[in-house]
Amino acid sequence: MPIQTTDDLQITYADTGPRDGQPVLLIHGWPDDASTWDDVVPALNAAGLRTIVPTLRGFGETRFVGNAPRAGNSAILAMDMIALMDGLGIGRFMVAGHDWGSNTAEALAVGWPDRVERMAMLATPPRLGGMPTPPFEQAQRQWYHWFMATARGAQAVRDDHKGFAHIHWVNWSPPGWFDEATFARVARSFENPDWADVTLHSYRARWNEVEPDPRSQWLEDKVKATKTLSLPTMYFQGAVDGVNPPSASTTVPAKFTGPFAFVTLNGVGHFIQREAPDAVARHLIQLFTGNPADLSDTTDRSLIMSKTKPFLAGAAAIAVVAAAAIGVASAQTASQTSGRPLTQVAQFDHQATGVAVTADGRRFVNFPRWTDDAPISVAEVMKDGSLKAYPDAKWNSWRNAKSAEMPVGDYFVCVQSIVPDGHGNLWVLDPGAPGNEKILEGAPKLVKVDLATNRVTKVIRVPLDVALQGTYLNDIRFSPDGKTGYITDSGTRGAIIVIDLETGKGFRALDGHGSTQIDKTVKVMTDGKPLVRPDGRQPAFAADGIAISNDGKTLYYQALTGKTLYSIDTTLLRDGVSEATRAAGVKTVAQTHVADGLWMSKAGTLYLTSPVNNGITRLVGDHVEPVLTDARLRWPDTFSEGPDGRIYVTASHIQDTNWFKPGAPASLKTELFSFAPRKVRPDMTYLRYNDDIETTQPDEQESIDGIIQGMSQQTQTVEKREGPCGPREPREEFGVRDRRTDDRARPAARTRARHVRDARHAPRRDPLRARAGRDAR
Repeated sequence: MPIQTTDDLQITYADTGPRDGQPVLLIHGWPDDASTWDDVVPALNAAGLRTIVPTLRGFGETRFVGNAPRAGNSAILAMDMIALMDGLGIGRFMVAGHDWGSNTAEALAVGWPDRVERMAMLATPPRLGGMPTPPFEQAQRQWYHWFMATARGAQAVRDDHKGFAHIHWVNWSPPGWFDEATFARVARSFENPDWADVTLHSYRARWNEVEPDPRSQWLEDKVKATKTLSLPTMYFQGAVDGVNPPSASTTVPAKFTGPFAFVTLNGVGHFIQREAPDAVARHLIQLFTGNPADLSDTTDRSLIMSKTKPFLAGAAAIAVVAAAAIGVASAQTASQTSGRPLTQVAQFDHQATGVAVTADGRRFVNFPRWTDDAPISVAEVMKDGSLKAYPDAKWNSWRNAKSAEMPVGDYFVCVQSIVPDGHGNLWVLDPGAPGNEKILEGAPKLVKVDLATNRVTKVIRVPLDVALQGTYLNDIRFSPDGKTGYITDSGTRGAIIVIDLETGKGFRALDGHGSTQIDKTVKVMTDGKPLVRPDGRQPAFAADGIAISNDGKTLYYQALTGKTLYSIDTTLLRDGVSEATRAAGVKTVAQTHVADGLWMSKAGTLYLTSPVNNGITRLVGDHVEPVLTDARLRWPDTFSEGPDGRIYVTASHIQDTNWFKPGAPASLKTELFSFAPRKVRPDMTYLRYNDDIETTQPDEQESIDGIIQGMSQQTQTVEKREGPCGPREPREEFGVRDRRTDDRARPAARTRARHVRDARHAPRRDPLRARAGRDAR
């Protein structure tokens, strides 16, 4: 790494990007080092910017020359930066700084306004006008300032500088945001012999416990005397910053009189550029290469820089642009070499959740506005794989940016589910809550589309006394006569919402009942680890999956954050039945697993999605058994069934969204798959999703072990072999991780299996009410 020698220092730095590019100075903070910008720099360089990334005094390989004071006040750091830029022959430049670097950037803008063109401040507010004593709540967060002002505190920092730094990495950002190997690499920069002295001086000087470096006093005074700045500025605020939360930056916008943007990054803590480097890079590129007049405040829920496209007048123009923006669905066939039973039907450029296949084979998908402002809400997948806004462009023309101008009842706002009713209609369920957040008043609705004419024939608006604030209308099923709709509310207070489709009236049933609520003991796992947001929250979705028996007499439902499948007689869901009577009629069907979608096939088999292992299961008696797993099926979401009996399922990639992966793009590629269901065979071995174990005969155990041996593979076909019932045909293909050997499982965990015995001679029984002839042999 090159070194620039100044009067006080030998500064190590990185200089990358085009030599003739606009220079950008990137300044790290404390307790951190220059590597904090490693994942931001490539994007800036690709945008044509030259980046200079120095290591500050007291850190890493930067060393003092002679007996210069081991000072760390912001003004002296700014003077170091000017000396560096002078040595590199750089006159005018732009700057971004994090933490210490934020206030250093501020001091540069105050002291050298003719050289600093634009500025970004990350995670630490400006000190313009001086630093007032913080309120008690903020003072408590800044305990380490006061700790270092004491002799004993200072000695503790000298004795264990890495331990002192580590506690701030833990406390200032959401749990799990860093790994220990990363911290260990960064902590090597704290081994600099002057790190403790520079650190202690920095924090003591800001509260006047020690004097700043005398040579920098003029600049310290100028920062205190300067009330506002006018250069184009962007301030980054982590919404869950543990040391400088949003409450600490409320006065920031008033300190800037020129072009300014306040960027809030949801789910991000203090180390913004490490936690969300892609988002930071995109915002910085806008600041450093865009028109300053375009700067505006942004709440970045998606952790991606995007600008809302202008609203296009004219239905034809909207339809064309929307289809192009969302991408052409690519039809594919199943791999002929992998042996997978799962066929990819289409791929989309935005997050799809719902799918509907009609009696004549037409296929539809929907795109909720969760992490991006999808250009289509409901689309028909055409035979050539292209997408067509359905039923027309007008209904799909809602945009978040135009929410104040467009009546929410006349457009699709955030479509969650689309389901045909078996009577020639497609119903569109719109919870009216973009981003899965606050309901827009008047937006929750059911929209009925006549499939023969492709026209909306009815709109049922769900009132706020049924769709409560916090409600999320998730999925719907219909009575066989098409007169009643049953909707799951997966929001903060789970329920089954019953809608009279003729009158449009509705009510909440099992509202707050345990069967419709989340199970707080359940931990949602994907990719072998807990699925949590940066702030530690896991998915908390109440009543979600829903299915109805083919005779319409039984409704099945389950909370996504749950592991129990429930049912209720639909006669108990009629208006006028007491909640006590309904509660008494709730039945536990089976202990299952985390499941999103449910589907009752025409053959009477209940299917469940299994996001935990990218799989599909089915109900057999009082337990579920795997149908298939496939790595492509990331978060199997919603089912539908074609006229030929093929089951369709979307992969919505929820675990890949920026809700759980800060910095992930707002728009995700998702897929639609299908598979041909196979009947439950009485002479096959199946795996159970429970924790029981049953003694088996030697040959039976061999069958189980044969399956378990392949569970760590993606999919496996069990070859024809001799069994206790004679020759067996190749079994249905599926793969499940072997918890017995998975090093991520607890040592005591064991994969448990039961042998479903030969029921060849058992009488045929309803698979939802019997155990598939389990003990008939």
